[in-house]
Amino acid sequence: MTYRTTRNFVEAGATAVAALAFLVVPFEAAANLSPVAAAFIAALAFVALFAIRDALVGTVDRAVYRARFRQPETRLILDFAERIGTAFTILDLVDAVREKLEKPADMSAILVKSNTWEVIYQSPTAAAMDAGTLEALERNFREWSEGFCFINEDFGLASSNEGARGFFVNSKGFYFFVFTWLCSHIELEAFRTLYGELRIYFDRVITISDLFEVASLSKEWELIAETQRSFLPRTLPTVEKLDLSVIYRPLVNVSGDYYDVIKIDDERTLLVVGDVSGKGLAAALIMGIIVNTIRVAKDKGDLESLVRSVDFSVREMGFDDKYTVMFMGVVDTGTRTLRYVNAAMADPIIISQTALGPRVKRLEPTMGLVGLVPIEEIGIEELPLRTDEIILLASDGVTEVTDDSGARLGEVELFDKTLTQASKQGAAEFVSSVSGMLYSYVGDRPLKDDVTILAAKVGRLWD
Repeated sequence: MTYRTTRNFVEAGATAVAALAFLVVPFEAAANLSPVAAAFIAALAFVALFAIRDALVGTVDRAVYRARFRQPETRLILDFAERIGTAFTILDLVDAVREKLEKPADMSAILVKSNTWEVIYQSPTAAAMDAGTLEALERNFREWSEGFCFINEDFGLASSNEGARGFFVNSKGFYFFVFTWLCSHIELEAFRTLYGELRIYFDRVITISDLFEVASLSKEWELIAETQRSFLPRTLPTVEKLDLSVIYRPLVNVSGDYYDVIKIDDERTLLVVGDVSGKGLAAALIMGIIVNTIRVAKDKGDLESLVRSVDFSVREMGFDDKYTVMFMGVVDTGTRTLRYVNAAMADPIIISQTALGPRVKRLEPTMGLVGLVPIEEIGIEELPLRTDEIILLASDGVTEVTDDSGARLGEVELFDKTLTQASKQGAAEFVSSVSGMLYSYVGDRPLKDDVTILAAKVGRLWD
């Protein structure tokens, strides 16, 4: 029986006893006293009985509250909720999860943005890091309305906390999942308390972000834009056996998109495309820091070191809620390979020329976001490269643009068809074809995001 049920039961029982006593006292008094005296005694009995009833209910309620809410499992959730009450950033929430949930009770947590399903934080446990877990959660809960519910052992909806595998909160554009087998031992009211604190916390995060954006509008945007453009390459390097071209179109003066092409040596070339979260001054500053961090690195072929350097540099800026998605790949025409890291970048693509015609292959993410929380694992993949293959790196301002029906460009047949038809062209013509497809797709409607399209076409590798 939950605390709220117990309290309601005690209140109902005490009220029934007081009411019964109130009926008996006037009846007995009326037998020996005048009607006026009996009415006076009834009034006194009413006040006295219900005063006693309130005192009794209060005493029992406090005893039940102490008994239930002092349970160690319930205290874990209440202590976490109290810590959330003083949190102002995403990093504060992550610290609270580690200190109040992971360390004392081996709980696991996942924080996801509801509109994009981007993972902001995952506990370093098997349950949280398993790709199947995230897929099941997205399948079962992505369309869920705001509120809190419990999760069963199959990562579906549980009817109550009894036997639940965990719980989740959906509020203000964030999903917060917690996995623990302790749900049955935690007082239900503690979950309601945590839900209320999380709603207030996410409101604070959004408000602070909005205030920063409003303040940033008062800056000298043209000067900032000029400074930002100085971080990007004015021309692309000339690389033997690699044809390069790029289109870069910020939505406004400043952009969160960035790109770079760095010739490491005669055979190796580093390709970089990324996007900083949000817009405005913060995104522009972080974009410049990222590009500069990569350029000053001693070994630009060491992808793991580059990612860790970028991650550290972004976090050192102190914005907390800012991060980047990015793709970094080393094209090696000597070994005929592409070694790459895809940090949640939207659909990097390779178009290959096969006996059956051009084939489009999407490169899946190898790791999560960069710059939000310290990185533990960095996945690096390597693919063989073939003559005439095209590496296409485009920001989500290309693939996620929608038509009048809401269909995303990167998900419709036109996208792959255009890529395959244009893949026999040179890099400049190919990029122009992709750009033309983008503007034809949106029609007269304005773009809502920055556009970056970088293409690298492989030449004859066997000469």
